[in-house]
Amino acid sequence: MHISLILVLSVPFFSFAMLSHPQAKEIDSILEYSYQKVYDNPNESIDLALSVYENPDYSAKTKVKALMLLSFAYTSKRNYQKALEYIIKADEFSKPLNDKVLQIEILFKTGILYQQLKIFDKSIEYLEKTEQMALLYPDREAVSKYIANSYSVKGFIYKDNLNCDIALEFFDRGIAEYQNVKNEEVNTNLSIVYYNKGNCYTLLSEYGKAKNSFNRAIALAELSKANSLIAFAKKGLAAVSTAQGDYQNAINYLEDALEQSKNVGDIVLNSSIYNGLLENHLALNQWEDYQKYYDLYTNSQLQIKIAERNSISDSLGDNAKRKNENVSDLEKQTSNRLKIFLLLVVLIFLSVFFIVKKNRKTIAALQKRIEILQNLKSGS
Repeated sequence: MHISLILVLSVPFFSFAMLSHPQAKEIDSILEYSYQKVYDNPNESIDLALSVYENPDYSAKTKVKALMLLSFAYTSKRNYQKALEYIIKADEFSKPLNDKVLQIEILFKTGILYQQLKIFDKSIEYLEKTEQMALLYPDREAVSKYIANSYSVKGFIYKDNLNCDIALEFFDRGIAEYQNVKNEEVNTNLSIVYYNKGNCYTLLSEYGKAKNSFNRAIALAELSKANSLIAFAKKGLAAVSTAQGDYQNAINYLEDALEQSKNVGDIVLNSSIYNGLLENHLALNQWEDYQKYYDLYTNSQLQIKIAERNSISDSLGDNAKRKNENVSDLEKQTSNRLKIFLLLVVLIFLSVFFIVKKNRKTIAALQKRIEILQNLKSGS
């Protein structure tokens, strides 16, 4: 299990009330602010992004940012297929723009989504495109975070495919590249990378290196006050102790991790801690504690399943809403087309009527003239 890289945008506060008459710069800032609030209300972000994307008054670059927000919002809802659909659209819209950094960011996010979908060959393809374009960019500092993140995600992929030797190479390359990133948030991503390095060393039974990596992950997470990352790293130290047969030490680490994560609200993290605690108490024949954490673990698994069902239900509901909107739009289009068709029919009928009427008058005039000429001939 690995944790996704955290990409934080730093933007000022803007109220969504500003959307009544937004200027170009304002709407860009509102879209960026919405990135930060996606997890609070992804549906609000989706509605905002769609309204911007479908508005013909906004520039292509603003529409690209709206598509990226749509993708991120669907990612937060774990609808990776929909997220991928919108990031691919963003890639298409960005091609005519002279903004290489934006295009690099889109390539990286596309690679991340393929990784989430476990389509690893496509993920690596896009990550390599990210690196190629970024390494050619003249301002290395502006793109270093994408290079570092790309190396790190490749490490995740190889670790998930149980190829920890290659994974460690990419983790080290990512760590080296993060040194070029001038951003306090880099500590968070470094902590995640060191945590994954620790997991690799644990799988390789290199327990000393694993402990060093987990302790480094904790130190970096403490700089960012990232309690969930501290808890993950302590869970990693517990796994090392369990592998070495030191079950009581493992329990101590896991209890610390549980304390650290109590205000985080991460059900998946808590569930994995409960699982570690029940296994270590079982190893020590501590049946009462084993039963306690077994009950907590099974209850957390139930909560995870409910959350997944709700996510799927929200996604289906959202799709149904979009489908109804499309049907409504189609009905309006059909109605408008029918009105135009009927108007054309009426205009054609009137045109034919007046032409026929005019022709009849002309024919009648000609017939009268012929009669006059014939009468003149008869008289002569």
